Amino acid sequence: MEIIKLTARPRTGSGKSYTRKARAQGWVPAIYYGKKMDPVQLEVNQKEFATIVRNKKLTHLFNLGLGKTEDDSVAVVREFQRHVVDRNNYLHIDFHHVAMNEKVIVEVPLVLEGIPVGVKLNGGVLEAPVKQVKVECMPLDIPENVKVDVSALDVGQSIHVRDVVISGLTLKDSSDEVLAVVTHATADAPATEVAAEAAAAAAPAKGAAPAKAAAAAPAKKK
Repeated sequence: MEIIKLTARPRTGSGKSYTRKARAQGWVPAIYYGKKMDPVQLEVNQKEFATIVRNKKLTHLFNLGLGKTEDDSVAVVREFQRHVVDRNNYLHIDFHHVAMNEKVIVEVPLVLEGIPVGVKLNGGVLEAPVKQVKVECMPLDIPENVKVDVSALDVGQSIHVRDVVISGLTLKDSSDEVLAVVTHATADAPATEVAAEAAAAAAPAKGAAPAKAAAAAPAKKK
């Protein structure tokens, strides 16, 4: 996992007038906080952050360049807000400090690989109830995403959090959480459309190598 340098500076003012002026100059209000530090009011470079979002690198570590050493300024994005219409207009960002010698819990995208046998041969529909999963790992081991092979699933079978084992990572969601399930097709969701979507999801993603789960043993849906 790379650490991305993000231009940030301490906020020197407050209030709506100051915030509007800062945004007009290309700065986004932010806060940087952690367990052993007082919250720091910041502003970060709008263009740089927009590029990070566009390149889907929000799961990366960020060096805000605020401390005496790099470890003092490493953070993850916990939350960000943006304008409901202008999606490139970021309103506020929350950064959480990361201690490089301690495990961290972050959310990363879930990617389903393969086309289930129940979709290809038996007219089923692949459903993915969740888009992200929580993982616990060392900071430099944070994956770009978590990939789960669903090709062995037949109609009526599912994969749960408890079925996924990844070296170096612990999934923190409920063990009963359903990650993928193949159900009977309906008129609203033809199997051919689902197969196409599954094929698209299986395409390689750009960026750092993702965490790869061992093929999970499909469980019968109750």
